[in-house]
Amino acid sequence: MITVPGPAWRLLALAALLAGAGGPVRADVRSASAGPPVYIQAKELKLSRRQSPWHGRYGAGIALSPAFPGARHAVPDLDLDLKLVFRDRVFFENGALGAILVNKRLWRAGVLLRAAPGRRRSNLPAALAGLGRVHDRLDGGVFAGASLYKTYFSAELLSDLSGVTKARTINLEAGYIQELSRQARLVPYVRLKWGSGKHMQRFFGVNAAQAAATPLAPFTATAGVYESAIGALFENELGHHWRLDANATLGLLNGDARRSPLTQSRFGARSQYRLGIKLVQTF
Repeated sequence: MITVPGPAWRLLALAALLAGAGGPVRADVRSASAGPPVYIQAKELKLSRRQSPWHGRYGAGIALSPAFPGARHAVPDLDLDLKLVFRDRVFFENGALGAILVNKRLWRAGVLLRAAPGRRRSNLPAALAGLGRVHDRLDGGVFAGASLYKTYFSAELLSDLSGVTKARTINLEAGYIQELSRQARLVPYVRLKWGSGKHMQRFFGVNAAQAAATPLAPFTATAGVYESAIGALFENELGHHWRLDANATLGLLNGDARRSPLTQSRFGARSQYRLGIKLVQTF
């Protein structure tokens, strides 16, 4: 019988409580997990041999993220953190559920389901409310990750399974794990995001009806790399299994995401900043 560790239940209760208190202060561009994805073969701080088949972390903090894709302004957001790994094969990490099907010494691959945020009308400025809402969606696909000494690489190919955008996306990331001391490490990373034409049109395009309801001109967005980003994660142990995590990311919109009337308007910007800090407990 599979037994879920006690700390996970405590975080789920905390998440339910805070989710109700979050109200409208919630970004559509959530602060993504920073640093090596859970399926990368990289050591955590002081990772010791465990008797339990479970390991992971849980915690909470605050983040500052763009209100919607392409937004100029950022909003504060609750940053709940939960990672669960069972027998180093099945994992859950911040809205992503996956299974490692290929487990080699230097690389891993498998399948992935991920909840992806849409665009809430309440987060749009009044002048752009006519762009309308994009519902949250469920993406599914495959991933591969490799680790070479302190460098890691990851690639994810995902398709919308919920029919919201009927689109495909690709996420690429590379980073370097620098141990600053026995208690701290710094992980700089770079990311690229590619979106199919349907993804781009849904978030950065402007159809005729939207143009009539907003001051934006009609615009058809095409497939391409729509965001490149650099960032860094800092982790520092505070005591027995307690850790402070801080991360900062600067994303730059590219291609039709940059040329979109939404991005070019006074409400949009090419630069997409994300900042976060949280306290987590590992187990």
